[in-house]
Amino acid sequence: MEDKLPNIKPKVKQVFIKVHFLKIGEIDTVKEKYTADIFIQARWREKQLDHKKLKHKNDYVLDLDSFWDPKLIVQNLIEQTKDDKPWKEVHYTDKKKAYIVEKRRLQGAFSEKLELPDFPFDHQFLNVYITSEYPQSQLEIAEDKEEISLLNSACFVDEQEWQLCDFVTMRKKPTRKDFSQRKRVTFPGISAGCCAVRRWKFFVWNMVLVMGFISSTSIATFAVDNNLTQNRLQLSITLMLTTVAFRIVTNQGLPKISYNTILDVYLLFSMLFTYTVCIWHAVISQFSSQSYQDDLDLYVFIVLVTVFGLFQIFFVIYVIIKVFLRNRIINECLQQYEEHAMKVFGDNWKHQRNSRKNALLKRKQRGRATQPAEDDLDNEDDDEFINTFLIGQKERRVSER
Repeated sequence: MEDKLPNIKPKVKQVFIKVHFLKIGEIDTVKEKYTADIFIQARWREKQLDHKKLKHKNDYVLDLDSFWDPKLIVQNLIEQTKDDKPWKEVHYTDKKKAYIVEKRRLQGAFSEKLELPDFPFDHQFLNVYITSEYPQSQLEIAEDKEEISLLNSACFVDEQEWQLCDFVTMRKKPTRKDFSQRKRVTFPGISAGCCAVRRWKFFVWNMVLVMGFISSTSIATFAVDNNLTQNRLQLSITLMLTTVAFRIVTNQGLPKISYNTILDVYLLFSMLFTYTVCIWHAVISQFSSQSYQDDLDLYVFIVLVTVFGLFQIFFVIYVIIKVFLRNRIINECLQQYEEHAMKVFGDNWKHQRNSRKNALLKRKQRGRATQPAEDDLDNEDDDEFINTFLIGQKERRVSER
C-alpha cells in the first residue's frame, strides 16, 4: 500500500487595512451611489526585508514592486475622477520586523445598495469594498488593529440632507465567484464604511404633513347633505386625484425598489382612505330610506374618523420606535469605535479629536469668508487632516519608543 502524502495547507498571507474618508460628497438616493475622497493603507509582513534599513528617508535602494503584492481591488468603485499612483514604504517594528505599507488615494463615485425600508427615518452605511485577486485560501484581509480608520466629518458636502456620524466601521465581507458549476472560489474582502443619518424634517413637513391634510379634508365631504351625491363625489374624486398626483411627484425622489418604505405606507394609506370615502358616497345613494341613510352615514363617519386618528397615533409610535432602535445601533458602533481608538491612541484621544474637529470647522468658516475658491479650501482641509492624523500616528509611535 502506497503511503499518502500529507495534505499541507499553504500558509495564508495576512493584509491589514486602514481606510480614511477624507471627504464625503453628494449621496444620490435615486442612483444609489455616493462620491468620496478616500485614503487606503494596506500593510503586510515581508520577512525578506527584516533587519534591513534604508540609509536615508528618500533613498529608494529597494525596489518594493519586486516583492509580493496583494493585488487589492476596490470593488464598488464605479467612476474614478482622480487616481494617485499607489506608493509603498517599509516600516519596522520594535523587534525589527519589516512590513510593506502600500498607500493610495482615490476620488470618484462608489456604488452602495441603500436599505430604504425606514425611509425617511433611515441611516445608511457608505462602504468601500476592498477585495483581492487572490482566493481566500491564500490571502486574508483584516482590519489593522494597531492603527485606526478615520473620518473627516468637517468636509461633508451633503450636510443639508444628511448627518454624518463620526466613526468608521470595518467588517469582513468575503465574496464568491462561480467559474463553473463545480468550481466556486471564495475571495477575501473587507468593507470600511461610515454612517450617514438622513435628516427627516423636510420629508415630514413637505410630504407626510401635506398628505395628512389632503386625506383628512375628505372627511369634510360628510358636511354635504347625503342626498347631494353628485356634490360629494365631485369633492371626493378631486381629493383622490390630488393624492395620486402628489404620490407621483414623491416617487421621483426615490429609487425604484420592490418594497414599501415608511413614507410609502403613509401615502398609500392616505390614498386608500380618500378612496374609501369616495366609494362610500357612491354606495349610500343606493339606500331608499332617508332615515336609514342618515344613521349609516353617521356611523360610517365615526368609524372613518376613528380609523384615521388611530392610524396617525400608531404611525407616530412606530416612527419613534424605529428612531430609537436606529440610534441604539449607531451608539453601539460609536462605542466600539471609541474603545478601539482609545486602545491605540490613549485615554485623551476623544478630547484631542474634538479639539481638532472644532479647529478645522473654525478654519473652514474663516476660509470661506476670505477665500472664494471652495475647492482650494477643501484641498487644504484634506491636507491638514492627513498631516494631523496620518503623520501624527507615526510621531506618536516614535515618541513611545
